[in-house]
Amino acid sequence: MNRRADFSTRKKVAIVGSGCTGIAALWALNRTYHDVYLYEAADRLGGHTNTVQWKVGKYSTAVDTGFIVLNSATYPNFINFLKKLNVPLDPTEMTFGVSRDQGLFEWAGTNLGTIFCQKRNIFSLKMWRMIFDIIRFNQFALDVIINAEDEQPVKETDNVLHSVGRMETIGEYLDREGYSDAFCNDYLIPMTAAVWSTSPDKCSLEFPILTLVRFLWNHHLLSTLAARPDWLTLREGSQSYIDAVMKGFPPNHLFLNTAVRQLSNDEDGRVVLHFENGKSDTFDHVILATHGDQALAILGPSATDQERAILSCFQTSQNEAVLHSDLTLMPRNRKAWSSWNYLTLSSSSKTNVDQVSLTYNMNILQHIPREPFGDVLVTLNPLHRPRAALTKARFFYSHPLYTPTAVRAQKFLRHIQNKRGISYAGAWTKYGFHEDGFSSGLHVAQEHLGAKLPFDFIDSTYSRGKKPKLGLADHFARLLILLVQVFVVQILERIAGTSRRPRTAAGAKLCAYLFVTMGMLLLPKYSDSAVPIAVRPAQPSSKRIDVEPTRRSSGATVPAGSTVYGADSGSLQQEKPDSGVRLPIFLLSAEQSKLIVFLSSYYTISLILGTVALSYGSVPLYKMICQTTGWGGQPVRAHGGSYDGDISNRLVPITSANRIKVTFNASVSDELPWKFVPQQREVRVLPGETALAFYKATNKGDKDIIGVATYSVTPAQCAPYFSKIQCFCFEEQRLNAGETVDMPVFFYLDPDLLNDLNMKGVETVTLNYTFFKARYDNNGRFKAPAVA
Repeated sequence: MNRRADFSTRKKVAIVGSGCTGIAALWALNRTYHDVYLYEAADRLGGHTNTVQWKVGKYSTAVDTGFIVLNSATYPNFINFLKKLNVPLDPTEMTFGVSRDQGLFEWAGTNLGTIFCQKRNIFSLKMWRMIFDIIRFNQFALDVIINAEDEQPVKETDNVLHSVGRMETIGEYLDREGYSDAFCNDYLIPMTAAVWSTSPDKCSLEFPILTLVRFLWNHHLLSTLAARPDWLTLREGSQSYIDAVMKGFPPNHLFLNTAVRQLSNDEDGRVVLHFENGKSDTFDHVILATHGDQALAILGPSATDQERAILSCFQTSQNEAVLHSDLTLMPRNRKAWSSWNYLTLSSSSKTNVDQVSLTYNMNILQHIPREPFGDVLVTLNPLHRPRAALTKARFFYSHPLYTPTAVRAQKFLRHIQNKRGISYAGAWTKYGFHEDGFSSGLHVAQEHLGAKLPFDFIDSTYSRGKKPKLGLADHFARLLILLVQVFVVQILERIAGTSRRPRTAAGAKLCAYLFVTMGMLLLPKYSDSAVPIAVRPAQPSSKRIDVEPTRRSSGATVPAGSTVYGADSGSLQQEKPDSGVRLPIFLLSAEQSKLIVFLSSYYTISLILGTVALSYGSVPLYKMICQTTGWGGQPVRAHGGSYDGDISNRLVPITSANRIKVTFNASVSDELPWKFVPQQREVRVLPGETALAFYKATNKGDKDIIGVATYSVTPAQCAPYFSKIQCFCFEEQRLNAGETVDMPVFFYLDPDLLNDLNMKGVETVTLNYTFFKARYDNNGRFKAPAVA
């Protein structure tokens, strides 16, 4: 048991480490009467909280190189702390992309256009399988939490190493469920490696799947369509909250460049810190706000067997962060540019990731304008050295490693906390993130030293509960996914010869999902009045046993006079006396029959409704896909949404290219009495050059009419590169009787068309508009016309 903290006397307290954990403990203890000292081995405060200045001429802006973002759902204590200090936050964008083999394969998850930023991937079965597996994982990964055994409290006498239960790793789970290599290597492993700054091999071989899934669920990252929490960044850089805490802290209690070499206890039980400079000091209590392996090194020879056994389970990895502006460490295709850009190389000997590199696009994350600051990037473990002229600074950070042993050892920490006047705190005690480290510092200050917080402390470990609850929509989605997996995916893979057989067969899972619930109901819940079951008897043994009525372990009652054959083998074999006719295997009660009818009707109606919904949704869905990807000759909207809100980089005319002739065509439906014509026959533009064209529409009828226009581009291969900044399409246009209006179209041709082999030889592009009479449903809502 933990020693009860004594809050009655003023204590001399040392905090070792000034990362987010140490700063949190310091802030909480500043509100007490304890005498607090802060020791830091580096020449600055903050640890991963490291804000530097990016200067261009007379301009300067703050850039975070370690801790960058937080979200509104899983950082409750840190956000409440920032509110108390009036540290402002700004919303930011969190997107993720992957670039493999220097741009050979790239995608980003921002929208459909970025997923298929490489148009050839539209026809890639591997790409579609990855997308399907993402949807499948988001639905079925929750079973890892649902099926996990409830945590049993560990005893102080338990051995931390011998008590480690078998925890399934990410790689084992993916292999068991038959996920594709594309999903593993180009989605889940990169995302896990990026989030925990851990090598892909360790993610696959050592990282517990339960830890990953619980983190993803807590952070709402397993929601394919549902809204996710807002992501935030500190407006003036993460260093701003440290500056706010340190205001008024006595300078003679702060010791930078002061590394703690060792810790010991004196005869009175007080804690003695021995410093690298040869000095030492004595304290009533010490908070080791360091990594777990660093804490063990500080304990040194004074560590007890229990402390050594527990703390030795925690390890860290070293990562280099480089602040630079070298675009060779970004995806080649600008459409794939994301907030987090995972860069990797493939190996000829295996399909898994060999190297990991992650570039944070600070222009997106911290709203740093490219004018005047240019591209501001932070790359973790760069694949190659950025050019020296474009490199601003280098930093090294340690991140906790998560293995089944480390996760198990976290449960034992409470047995060594607050013993010998020592508290252990850090992000490594939970998931490894800023909230975990900050909350850990608050917790030890509150529980071990009596600090009072100005807000309620929230344990975010189970921010959404311990186990997710599946609703009707979840079950229906799972059923559809299994149907697609069994009847589409697996059939196509067998045809292509790329089938990867999971140890958990999808067909069996589908059957189980459809019928296990009913099958469990079918298993007779016998009562004393239940009709006995007759099954096909096994080959009778020579041993005949007459039995009296008795309750079997299965819950079945064997009536008197029945004969059991093979009872010595443990199988229950019954026959109705004096009858050569065997009864049906399952005899159901009325209640069971009703339930089966209900479930059968439920699944049947669900499939019918799903089919109807899909048929109604196919037209707008097709329209959305066409407008995003350029299918069917549909031009895409300008890339403002995909290019970080800044399309200026695209609007640079390529003067070395040939001009392309853009012609204009117009037509109206037979039922619309309008005259609709282009005001110019053609314009000639360079790729990247903006152009403005006009159409003229006249209502020749005697009534006011509302029309709506659709559009397309020919030839079709040019559609993905025809970007409209402003137009009148798919919007209701009301013209009074006899009225004439001009309708502008502001557009440009994306310079990427110069890199597309399908655009070679294309010299003329035609923009087609067709006006239809607007239609409305019975509720008065506008119905968009079908895409031509």
